[in-house]
Amino acid sequence: MIKRFLVLSLGLIFSCIQAQVQPIKLDSVVVEATRLKTVKNESPSSITVKSFALERENMQQLTLNNYLQGVPGLFIQNSNNFAQDSRISIRGFGSRSAFGIRGVKLIVDGIPETTPDGQGQIDNLGLGLIQNVEILRGASSALYGNASGGVISISTLGNFENDFLTLSSGIGSFGFQNYQALGGLKNDKLETVLFLNRTVSDGYREHSKFETNQFNLKSKRAISNTSNLIVQLNYTDSPIAEDAGGITAEDVANDRRQARDRNLDFNASEAVNQLKTGLAFQWQKTDIEFNSFGYYSYRDFENYLPFENGGAVDLVRNYWGHGSNLSFYPLKRKEEISFQVGYELALQNDRRTRYNNLLGNRGEVSLQQNEIFQNFGAFVLAKSQLGSFNFSGGLRFDANKLKAEDNFLLDGNASDKLNLNTLNPSIGVRYALTKAHSFFSNFSTSFETPVLSELSANPTNQGGFNQELSEQTASNFELGYSFTNAKIAIDATVFSIKTKGDIVPFELEAFPERTFYRNAGETKRIGLELENTVYLSPKLKLNSSYSWSKFTYEEYELPNGSFNDNKLPGIPEHLFNVQGIYTTDTNFIVVVNTQYRGSFYANDANTIEEGGVFLVSSNISKAFVFTGFKLKPYIGVNNLLDQKYSDNVRINAFGNRYFEPAAGINLYAGLRLLF
Repeated sequence: MIKRFLVLSLGLIFSCIQAQVQPIKLDSVVVEATRLKTVKNESPSSITVKSFALERENMQQLTLNNYLQGVPGLFIQNSNNFAQDSRISIRGFGSRSAFGIRGVKLIVDGIPETTPDGQGQIDNLGLGLIQNVEILRGASSALYGNASGGVISISTLGNFENDFLTLSSGIGSFGFQNYQALGGLKNDKLETVLFLNRTVSDGYREHSKFETNQFNLKSKRAISNTSNLIVQLNYTDSPIAEDAGGITAEDVANDRRQARDRNLDFNASEAVNQLKTGLAFQWQKTDIEFNSFGYYSYRDFENYLPFENGGAVDLVRNYWGHGSNLSFYPLKRKEEISFQVGYELALQNDRRTRYNNLLGNRGEVSLQQNEIFQNFGAFVLAKSQLGSFNFSGGLRFDANKLKAEDNFLLDGNASDKLNLNTLNPSIGVRYALTKAHSFFSNFSTSFETPVLSELSANPTNQGGFNQELSEQTASNFELGYSFTNAKIAIDATVFSIKTKGDIVPFELEAFPERTFYRNAGETKRIGLELENTVYLSPKLKLNSSYSWSKFTYEEYELPNGSFNDNKLPGIPEHLFNVQGIYTTDTNFIVVVNTQYRGSFYANDANTIEEGGVFLVSSNISKAFVFTGFKLKPYIGVNNLLDQKYSDNVRINAFGNRYFEPAAGINLYAGLRLLF
C-alpha cells in the first residue's frame, strides 16, 4: 500500500506541475533568519518558509510537529511525551537528544530560545501565537554560533491592522483540554499582543499526563519614524509532566499503553516553572540599520528519573544574553552590496543538585554543583548582487568557557574547567539563469559543544565534567535548484556533510534510564531534498516534500565492536509529505496531511529497526459570521488509518527498551469566538 501511495502521490505532484491551472502571483518571501534580510529565491542557501495565516486556527495546537511537518530534511519524534519534549533533527543534527532540542538553534521573535550551551525546549512556547516559521536547513554557525546544525526561527503574531480578541476552547481524546485567550491592541504608536493558555491531558499511555499554563506578552512601540522598541514577557507553569518510559517490543505487543514498571515505581516525571523577558531596539535609516537585544530567563526544573542513586534532580537555571548588529548599504541600491557586523554575549548558570530517588521522594544529596557556560561571539556578514549572480559570505568567532563548581565535597572536589573556541566560515553563490530558474551552491560549517547536562552525566558517577566528551564539528556543502512562476514553486537540494566527534547517547546497566554520551569518530551524510508548492486554483494549494538521507558512520569503534559503515540511528532514509489546503470564500477550510516515514534503526549496531509507516491527519473548520463577531467550530483527526508505530525511539537504550508507542486514531474538536 505504501509503495502504491508513493507512486500515486508523485504522479499527482508532477501532473499538477504540468497542469494548466489559473495563474496566481506568488509573493516574494523575505527571509530574516539569514540576519541580512534577503529574498528567499535570491539566497544561496536551502531555506523553507511556512506561514500559518490560513490553517493556524484549525490546529489542535498541542505539538510543534503540526507546524514543522513537511519541511524537507527535518524529522520530529517524541511529540507526545511532554516530560521529554520534542526531539527535532535537521539533516541528523539533533537526532541524538534524549530530551529537548540539541544541535538546532531555536529563535523566537529574534531572541534565542536555545541556551548558550546548546539546549533548547519549547514547553514555554505558546503554539497558538505562531504566525510563520523560517528554517535554515544547512550548517549555520557563521550566523548563530554553537549548536547551529540548522536554524528554526519562529515569528509570533504581529503587524495586524485592527484590535481583536479570540476566545477558544478545545477537547480531544485521552482527556485533552485546551483553553485560550488571545488579544491584540493597536494605535498609532503601540501594538500589543496578549496570550493566555492552559492545556491538560491524561496522555495516551499510562503515567503520561501533563498540565501547562502559559502567559505571553509582546509589545512594540514606535519611538520615532525610524526606531522601535519591543518588549517580550513569557511565564510558564507546568506542574506535572509524567514520563511513561521506553518499553521493549514484547511489551508493546502485550500492551501498547503500559508504562515501564520502574517509571511507575520511581514516579518518573518533571515539573517546570519558567520566566523569560526580552527587550529589543530597532533603528533604521536609508543606508544603515541597527538592532540590539537583551534577554533574561529563570527556569526552575524538578525531575524524577527511574533509579535511586541521583535519580531526583533539582535544576535552577539562570541565563541572560545580549547582542547587537549594524547593517549598512554603501550603494544606492541596497541589494547591490550590504554588510553586517555584530556580537553576542551569553551566560548560563545551572545549579544542579542530585538526590537519591526513594520511590518518588527525595533522599540524601549525591551531587551538588554549579555549571557555568560563557559565550562571546563576533561575526561579519556580506552579500552582493552582480548581474545574475548573488553572493553571500560570513565569518564568526566564538569563545566558550565552561566551568563546574563542585559544592558536594564529601567525595572530593571535582571542580572542572573547559575552553572551547572555534572559527566558522560560510560562502555561497546563486545564479539566476532566467527569472524563473536559478541555481545555488554554498559551503558552511558548524560546531556543537556538549551541553552542560551531557557533560555532567559522568559514567564514573562523580561530579565535574566527563573529560572524555568533546565538541562535534561539521562541514556542509550544498547544490540547489529553484523554479518559480505564477502557479508553482520547486526547490531541489543535494548536500554532503562531513562530521567529526559526533556526540551520541548510550545507557549503562548500573544506571537504567539515565543517558550518557560519547564521541563517535566521523560520519558522512549525503542527501536529496525536494520541496514543491502548487496552486491548483485560488482555493486549493498542494504542498509536498521528499527527503532521502544516507547517513553513515565512517569511523566509530568501541572496545566491544566496530560500527563503521553503519547507518546513524533515529533518521529514516525516506521521508515523504503531501499537504492539501482547501479554502472557500465562505470561510470553510479543509487541511489534509499525509506522511510516509521510512524505517530507521534504534541503535548504533543497526540490530533494532523501527518499521516504516504511513500517517494521515485532517482538520476542518467553518466560520459563521454575525454582527460584530465570528463563531468558528473546528474538528480534526490524527492517525486516521490507526497505524501502529512509535512516537519516539530511544537511541541505544539499555535492555531493549527502545520504544514509546504512539496513539492510534484520535480526535479533537473546539470552538473559537473571534471579535
